[in-house]
Amino acid sequence: MEKPDASHSRPICRRRTVLRATGLGAALPVIGEVATAKASASEPPDERDEADNADPPTIRSQFGYSGTSDDEIPNRLEPDETVELHVDEDKIDDSNLPALTVEFGAFHFAPVGLHVDPGAIVEFDFHTPEHTATAYHPGQERQQRVPDGVPAFSSTVNEHHGFWLYRFEEEGVYDLFCAPHEWGGMGMRIVVGDDPGDVVRAPGRPPLPMTGALLGTGLDGDIGHPDVEPQNIVDNGSISGDELGIDLEVTITAPGPT
Repeated sequence: MEKPDASHSRPICRRRTVLRATGLGAALPVIGEVATAKASASEPPDERDEADNADPPTIRSQFGYSGTSDDEIPNRLEPDETVELHVDEDKIDDSNLPALTVEFGAFHFAPVGLHVDPGAIVEFDFHTPEHTATAYHPGQERQQRVPDGVPAFSSTVNEHHGFWLYRFEEEGVYDLFCAPHEWGGMGMRIVVGDDPGDVVRAPGRPPLPMTGALLGTGLDGDIGHPDVEPQNIVDNGSISGDELGIDLEVTITAPGPT
């Protein structure tokens, strides 16, 4: 696992990975017809663009668009903003194994608050593995914390330096969490548009306590940390987790050897 660098106060420029040649496209006979293999990453950009137009890559409203560290983001899906997913090992104390003490921010999105325009594409860049970007939604058996009509979207559990793209169409407030690390406070808020309205707090299972300290539980008026209130995110553009000053930790017991 990599440690995050100190530049998390703003979304950083997305990386451009070096492509690995995968061979030439081939014509394959299929029941008297010809099916042409997809253009490979080794082809010139103009040829890849032609392939995109013939079979355009699509960001699906529920599953987004995923890629590995060896894939290039298609030109037509160039992201407007980037969010990184990290683990900070300095905030994990494993000196008393099998007990682990984990401070808030050990597992985190960077930034934890982001403002985008409707229709913006956000790239989620997996700087360490075993993360997801998942919407709080009844379809995930969670409290609804996305605008009405938005599906229960989620990334896959992506590999190291893989990426996931999602297009945020509807104006409003989107609360997201990492499914494997919600217990450790790994959540974030994306505000779409300049007048998003109130955070949706429909009935359902709220965030776990550590993440609730950031986003609020929505119970008894609990709205979470003031720095991630929607208007503050609109005013500032993005919010770094380092700016929050949340002083919480949780101790868990890791499984013993079998």
